[in-house]
Amino acid sequence: MSAGPPVGLAIVGATATGKTGLAIAVARRLDGEIIGVDSRQAYRGMEVGTAAPDAAELAAVPHHGVGFLEAVQPYSAGDFARRARGWMREIAGKDRVPILAGGTGFFLHALTHPVFAEPPMDPARRAELRSWLGSLPVETARDWSARLDPEWSGNLAVLDRQRAARAIEVALLSGRQLSWWQERAEPAAEPVSLLAFGLALPPELHRERIRARIESQFEMGWPAEVEALRAAGVPPDAPAMNAVGYREVAAYLDGDADREEAIGSIASQSWGYARRQRTWFRHQLPGLRWLDATEPIEHLAELVELEWRRR
Repeated sequence: MSAGPPVGLAIVGATATGKTGLAIAVARRLDGEIIGVDSRQAYRGMEVGTAAPDAAELAAVPHHGVGFLEAVQPYSAGDFARRARGWMREIAGKDRVPILAGGTGFFLHALTHPVFAEPPMDPARRAELRSWLGSLPVETARDWSARLDPEWSGNLAVLDRQRAARAIEVALLSGRQLSWWQERAEPAAEPVSLLAFGLALPPELHRERIRARIESQFEMGWPAEVEALRAAGVPPDAPAMNAVGYREVAAYLDGDADREEAIGSIASQSWGYARRQRTWFRHQLPGLRWLDATEPIEHLAELVELEWRRR
């Protein structure tokens, strides 16, 4: 983690490890407010499929960064870092504790290891390139990203269209790879210091929780949520629609897969994503304090509270 005394807490981990519940329990103990560190829970109309905090959870503790974007809006790590700094200042200004909670590690990394100040790129060429990239199949965009910047592309837990396009445009329009700028360019802001905790589960139990949550999401109306997004005119290649499972639910709605096939495919993808998340957190946030997610939430919340108070 970055140098200096911590100015906030972070509760991170792979999907379905109980981050939301623990963050709320900690916020109640410390008079805190929660900042969502999730690239997909930021979108409105996707609460079920992204397992976003529900109405009761949002009412229990003030939240920031949840359900405030339209599904067609891009949301990068740089966007998150800029907004999160503002939210942290706002929360601290009320003498409350900022608690960052979520599983998008790249977003958290943009706070603790700020991204570079963007190099100059011709706006007209950039707009034309973005339009062309938007017309490509996502697999082609990923291939271009991996060829132009294999280091950056290979370090991501998920290389979606938005991230692939970012690597391509920086490489082509600046003449340098995104990874080069990240390593050598001056950061756009000072690093933020966080006291960070990670939740982990035994593999078999984790897989069971993932499967059970997906089944619950179908019961809670995930297919209806996807139908509503379609009816609202959200295209299948919109930034938000790269979230795990949405294409499989669409295939189920179209009759290209039955319910069990869709759930099984989403569970397999989610487990693969969870493993990449866990590996990413271990390698990229070495100061993380790992917690056993099988322990009762209030016990874990007490541990986090004690660590924060004696920091």
